[in-house]
Amino acid sequence: MNFRRSDLLIIAFFVVVALFTFRLAELQLLQHEKYQAEVDKISTRKVTLSAERGKILDRNGIVLAWNSQYLVIRKNVTFFDTNTREKLLDVFSEEEDPEKVQRKLEVTGEVSLNLSPDKLYKARAIPEISITTKAARRYVQNPGISHVLGYVNTEGIPQRGIEKEYNHLLTGKPGERVTLVNSFGEEVFTKSEIPAQKGEDIQLTLDASLSQAIYDIFKSTGQLGTAIVMSNTGEVLAMVSYPSYDPNLFPRGISSKDWQRLRFDPQSPLLNRAVNPYSPGSVIKPFVSMVALKTGVSPDATLNCTGSYQFKDSEGHTLSIFRDWYLYGHGIVDLKKAITVSCNVYFYQLGLQLGIDTLSKYAHLWKIFDRTGIDLPAEMAGVFPDPEWKLKTYNQQWYPGDTILSSIGQGYVLATPLEIARLTEIIANRGQVFPPHFVNSETSSATIVKLSSKNWAVLVNAMEEAVTKKGHSPADEGTAYHAFLGFGHEVAGKTGTAETNSTPHSWFTGFSPVKKPQIIVTVFVENGGYGSTVAAPIARKIFDYYYNEHD
Repeated sequence: MNFRRSDLLIIAFFVVVALFTFRLAELQLLQHEKYQAEVDKISTRKVTLSAERGKILDRNGIVLAWNSQYLVIRKNVTFFDTNTREKLLDVFSEEEDPEKVQRKLEVTGEVSLNLSPDKLYKARAIPEISITTKAARRYVQNPGISHVLGYVNTEGIPQRGIEKEYNHLLTGKPGERVTLVNSFGEEVFTKSEIPAQKGEDIQLTLDASLSQAIYDIFKSTGQLGTAIVMSNTGEVLAMVSYPSYDPNLFPRGISSKDWQRLRFDPQSPLLNRAVNPYSPGSVIKPFVSMVALKTGVSPDATLNCTGSYQFKDSEGHTLSIFRDWYLYGHGIVDLKKAITVSCNVYFYQLGLQLGIDTLSKYAHLWKIFDRTGIDLPAEMAGVFPDPEWKLKTYNQQWYPGDTILSSIGQGYVLATPLEIARLTEIIANRGQVFPPHFVNSETSSATIVKLSSKNWAVLVNAMEEAVTKKGHSPADEGTAYHAFLGFGHEVAGKTGTAETNSTPHSWFTGFSPVKKPQIIVTVFVENGGYGSTVAAPIARKIFDYYYNEHD
């Protein structure tokens, strides 16, 4: 068959039309969804809707942390001309240093400010800048609660405290808005919107007013330290660490200067001393007494304290002399008096009698020096040493002198103030403990120390007399007697003076009332001096404030 040129052209034309028709059908029918999605992608905009973070409130409903909006002013041009600078100075005239604010805007490109409505109106009329709002976390001005609350950074990521511990509750669920946009990028229609879900509000057991009062007490003394106030059911009413810091420095971006100042401040304001371990001194003597009573040591057994104890070998040679804090000696001492007057000589010998293995056994069994499990991140654990621990830590053997020092809370023994507060709670509750906490939960008490009611009475009465017993001299007077002289409520407690390479640490821990305890108060003053003259008076003021508020 012969084809003419015109026939070939006609055939070619129909082939092209057929191919074009097939391709058009493929695009419109077979791949419609794919290309429609591409078109939608170009013409729609998805915006994530930020979820508001939940509030944090104290036990009385006072808002401690919340979200707020602030203005962000951004530069739209490379340089500001003279006319623009004059307009900006007028807007920033309410600032302490408007020129400094303007320079920051020129150098960094943005600055955050709080402007009055009329200033905001003027600022929006300046085309060289743009103004948007941004959410930021805010905290109440109360340095007594900063270590408990923690803070979030500029990205909203929690760094410390309750903010970090309960981030899963405080963080809401982001939403999403899908809008149609025109060729100029302007939103013309909202296709769909899923609202953001706000995070949960959290109410703490914390008392903000009590926390502020305690902080002011420490500030008036100028002493570094911490105080913990707990109910007898484990509710933490206050956990104050002095000095503190302002968490409002962080959510909007802390300056390099402020961060360096906080990091290298010799007083360590970022350190939460309540959960940091220190040498506890005599505040652990009630623990040693509990072990003695648990293992059958008679509380009526006595010895004569002459002001020192000579440790001798099997042949009677004196190897070392350990002195009492009262150089003249306490005379005839039993367990009860040894607690009341804090007789070191008694506890030196009691510790040797019990042995380090027995003391260590009950320290671990009762978890006295373990983390309490409080609902705060970064809690540290104390140390109650034994031969295995010393060998592992220092590659050294254990000596009897280590046992002697451990029995009065010296040597290698370390405890956090929170652990001492829990020990005091166990005594106040006659063996029961409630886990310390800031957020109430379904936690029940556990009896971890089982003693007879008679033995509990010996221990509690001894601690009560440490506060109430007047003596003719320090030989027979309660170590906290003068600090609580004239106090109108029952208090049982124990002082502690822990030797360091510098000034001793000062301790007091106690509870009130004695018969039906309501609160536990533990005070630690870093390198403060004697527990009887430094920590105990601070504790007295805390008890005073508590009862003035609750009577």
